[in-house]
Amino acid sequence: MAWIPTYDPVYGGFYTNIDKYGNVIYNQNKNMLTQSRNAYGMVRAYMMTADTSYLNYAREALNFMYQHAWDVTSGGWLQELDEQGRALNPQDDKTCFYQHYALLGIAAYYECTRDTLAWNWLMQGYAHLENHFWDTRLTFEGYYDLTNYDTTNPRNKSFNATVDAITTHLLYLYLMTGDTQYLARLEELANQIMSRLLSSMQHQAIGFVEKFTSDWVWNNSETMTIMGHILKAGWCLGRIQQLAPQPSYLAAAESLVTHVWNRGYDHQYGGPYKDYDRITGQMLMWGNPDTTKAWWAMEQAFTAGLMLYYLTSDTLYLKMADETTDFNMKYFVDHQYGEVYADRTRYGGFAWNENKAGDWKAGYHSIETGYYIYLYTNLFLHYQPVTLHYRFDDLPVNRDILLTPLAISDNELRIQQVLHEGQSYSNYDPDTRILHLPAHTSGHFEVTFEPVTTPILASEIEQIPQQVLMWRLEQVH
Repeated sequence: MAWIPTYDPVYGGFYTNIDKYGNVIYNQNKNMLTQSRNAYGMVRAYMMTADTSYLNYAREALNFMYQHAWDVTSGGWLQELDEQGRALNPQDDKTCFYQHYALLGIAAYYECTRDTLAWNWLMQGYAHLENHFWDTRLTFEGYYDLTNYDTTNPRNKSFNATVDAITTHLLYLYLMTGDTQYLARLEELANQIMSRLLSSMQHQAIGFVEKFTSDWVWNNSETMTIMGHILKAGWCLGRIQQLAPQPSYLAAAESLVTHVWNRGYDHQYGGPYKDYDRITGQMLMWGNPDTTKAWWAMEQAFTAGLMLYYLTSDTLYLKMADETTDFNMKYFVDHQYGEVYADRTRYGGFAWNENKAGDWKAGYHSIETGYYIYLYTNLFLHYQPVTLHYRFDDLPVNRDILLTPLAISDNELRIQQVLHEGQSYSNYDPDTRILHLPAHTSGHFEVTFEPVTTPILASEIEQIPQQVLMWRLEQVH
């Protein structure tokens, strides 16, 4: 895997700035975001391959975070760390974006291992968000965008503070626990997507408002709107629709995704464009001589597209997923040195640079794209089983572990079979997807999930384009 050489065996943690060939460049900082995102990617790589070395790297990245990135004085996660884990700017504002994304890798590791240390850190980070970033004022509810370094002066609202909470931890918390408090928060955020983001679209030339005051008043000094964010909002609504069905969620998701399809999508070469000025409707060129596309938006177009195809059977969404994946495979994936580039021109050529990682890019989106292509194409498109791997430590208590690898209605997914250390294991409920572990049961579990629903017309499935099946996890190794 391309990320493994970027791990520091001396001080621990992954370096942040990586060039095309996998070399550390610029400086030797270790952004907290890098640790969490690479930990997430390593966990998913293990779940796909059963290679325990990936899980070990995920644990080491998280240990670096636990030891160095938590602010022991004021609480919350620090952002910039040096090579040895020392905070570079400890009095910088704490952003909700970083507080959310700190939980991404921790949540994935807990999902795969049910590690008690990971759970404790997950709950500690979640409590910080709820206690210091959630605005409880009636009619103004939502996550604040940032606080001072000492958690004082919470202020502003934003797309990132709202929607990223869904993708980084809230969705996983509900899928792993079934606790309705997390579902309630997901529904609150879904309603904010509709009432704050989607509702602003009718007044814009393109896209929606992404920055707000603390009272949800539009911040008109920030006029950028991002196509990937619109797709991501639609994908999140589609996932919440699977868990708490509401006609309004699905209608809003379709409105968002078709807006990108109609206004911000490249119908000639495939894939969504990047940034626009929501007031003028003009594409933001950022000094580049060509239009650009972003690696993370490729994921949103695939996941939103295939999720909505599954929910609606509208082939427009399948076409988006298929074309975007084809463009991604041809031009974003580096088939020689591994991983994916951050930005490509409209035609797939060189954009600003060909570095593989920086402050905002690590192994998260690229590996998650492969992970969800595997899950979505098999379960949502071809109605075929998928197999994932888990590893649980020895504990002196009986455990019931709920296994829900993706947002899907409870009656549409079941466990087909379980292997424990290669041997058949029968102590589980296939329909509730609960794995029963007696005290001191540990080791590797191979779990095969199967869809309950079958395609209505097999002949229609046979006609589906095959590009969506081209991606393989090893192609981001």
